[in-house]
Amino acid sequence: MLAFNPKPRLAPVQVYALAWGVGIALVLQSTPTRASFTDSITIGNPKALSLGHAVTADPPDIDSIHFNPAGLSRLKGRQMFIKGIVGLFSTEMELGGYGDYMSDMIDDYREQHRAFEDENGDLLYGRSPWDEYVYNETLFTKSRSEGGPTLMLPGGMVDMPIGAGMAGGATYNPPGSRFTFGTNVYAPMMNGMHVAKDDPGRFAQERAAFTLITYFSPTVAYEVSDELSVGLSINFNYSGMGLELPIHEPHVAIFFLGSPFIQGTFCNSDGTPKQVGDNNLGLNPEWVVDVCTEVPPFTTFGKLSFEVDQNLVLGYNLGLLWQPKPWLTLGLSYNSAIDVEMDGEFAFPIYDPFKTFLYNFHSSDVLEAVGSLIGNFGLQLPTAEEIQNDAEGPLTVSYEIPQRWNAGLSIQLTPKWKWNIDARWTEWSAFSQIYLEFGMDVPLLKWGNIADLVGTGEKNGITPNSVDYQISLRDVAYWGTGVEYQYNEHLVIRAGFEDRPSAVPEDAPNALIPLNDSKLISFGFGLDLEEDRHIDFAIGHLKSKTDFPACSAQLGNGCDPANVVYPSYAGQDIKTKVEVLLFEIGFQQHF
Repeated sequence: MLAFNPKPRLAPVQVYALAWGVGIALVLQSTPTRASFTDSITIGNPKALSLGHAVTADPPDIDSIHFNPAGLSRLKGRQMFIKGIVGLFSTEMELGGYGDYMSDMIDDYREQHRAFEDENGDLLYGRSPWDEYVYNETLFTKSRSEGGPTLMLPGGMVDMPIGAGMAGGATYNPPGSRFTFGTNVYAPMMNGMHVAKDDPGRFAQERAAFTLITYFSPTVAYEVSDELSVGLSINFNYSGMGLELPIHEPHVAIFFLGSPFIQGTFCNSDGTPKQVGDNNLGLNPEWVVDVCTEVPPFTTFGKLSFEVDQNLVLGYNLGLLWQPKPWLTLGLSYNSAIDVEMDGEFAFPIYDPFKTFLYNFHSSDVLEAVGSLIGNFGLQLPTAEEIQNDAEGPLTVSYEIPQRWNAGLSIQLTPKWKWNIDARWTEWSAFSQIYLEFGMDVPLLKWGNIADLVGTGEKNGITPNSVDYQISLRDVAYWGTGVEYQYNEHLVIRAGFEDRPSAVPEDAPNALIPLNDSKLISFGFGLDLEEDRHIDFAIGHLKSKTDFPACSAQLGNGCDPANVVYPSYAGQDIKTKVEVLLFEIGFQQHF
């Protein structure tokens, strides 16, 4: 059990403000991380889904462009492809009670405040009754996503009534040529969700979306020999990201600001500030430190919103397909890393009573003296006017979507049975750096700049207008497998399984990422029709469940007073569950 120390290493007011500077700046990292682990799920190819995405050595028609471009060499003549996908996505977050740390801290402060109550049990210094002051609406509640997914598109974030879409492409193999050409539309990564405005999970994200859409993918495959083919795809992508996030962070410093020690030292019983000379602090006796505005620790302090995107992001895919024996095919493919730099706008209004508190605090005489002192070190404090004016303006978000290697085998076990297996490796550690550049100085980032220097040695690269944040992610290797049974000359039946581990390390859990270790189970069929037509259909089910005991996750429910990286549910038990049910259909025709 962690013991509460009512005398932090920094001055109490500094602890509070610095904590907010860092915490708010770093919440930006949560959304892309959460979304990114859905790669390949939204490609929309029914054959790939039904085989657990084990198709590197058995590339699936037009979506060979993504899975293995060399597979286009198997497509003869002129062909068109249309595919549809319907996804039912459910995200739940169960928010439990407090662990020992938060319970003990609240009990400790309750005892301290008993000596500062009037005859009606109300707290002095303008404080609300204790039960109101520490009321936490998220205790023993459940959060659920609503409706369909939220998508980031060129016009902005859109809440879809249902997760559904269509795409397609075309290929051409000139008669007698060893070359095959094609292009395709697909979504390598697309994820987003929204909750109700009063949902307790809104402090993880109220609306969020992360999108990577390949809208043009000129591809060429070449048959080196009857056994060997190679392929190359150049991908033109749209990338977008959006977030709406109410801010809620019950950090220990907020409790400390409302403590009898602080209120008795700096405030009169009517809630007005005292002159510091009354306390023999060795400062100008006429100065005041105004920390007397009541800010309950579970207050919604503000709301961060932004939408950023980029219309042209380039990447490429490489592929090799080798069939040394009629019954054995080997495949190898590479999806390149993609450097993303998205531009857009952000808004960050601060709500009362926190806004009034900050304005009064930054209007204090002593803070002006502190600002002059730290100015000698090239650091800045925000002014009261900057606090009063809500921050809004341009924003640039930069990161790297990781590279991926894929290797697979396809073995024709019998004339009717075929078995595929794939191994994949994704360099998620490359996604660990997210750079956010604001087009203006953000008042709370000025505090974050000081906190980052003092608390982490500039680990998070915070300046008054930027954050260069490092997320703890690990590279992952995983696998998928599928079987195919040729029922008759027209019908093939498929089933698959894919193990999808989380890129979040076990020693750095993140409760704001509900999709962690997951399993995908799928089945489907392919059916040849008349006039060189073909359809494929698949159903897939993915499920992920994670338990975060109180204080176990740095992001989400952490309890370390020195760690100010957005513990929005500090000290609470959290359980998350994500379920995805996919229905995919594809139509193929020669023309």
